[in-house]
Amino acid sequence: MNTLPQSGEVWFVDLGFVGKPRYALVLAARTDARLALASVVLITTQFEGTPYEVTLPRVPWLREQSYLNAQSLQPVKFTEFVRKAPGKFDAGVVDGAQAAVKRWLKI
Repeated sequence: MNTLPQSGEVWFVDLGFVGKPRYALVLAARTDARLALASVVLITTQFEGTPYEVTLPRVPWLREQSYLNAQSLQPVKFTEFVRKAPGKFDAGVVDGAQAAVKRWLKI
């Protein structure tokens, strides 16, 4: 990996045996923290219409209509980031993801 993930970026992450490699939106990534982790929400093609999901705009690097699900919020080690996405979402998508996470966590 050439660079560390930054908040608001989309990265392809390898979740190991438990999950499959997929794109994720980075919500937080700090190098000055005790653990080398970033917090991400996964990008999925599954949609159930809950208040914890965000519809993503169509972008060329995602083959299908995709969504963010705040319930997929998880820590990811910096070593699990494979490559940065060839594009990014605008600030409105990041704001929507943060709002969905706040609804999910009730904060």
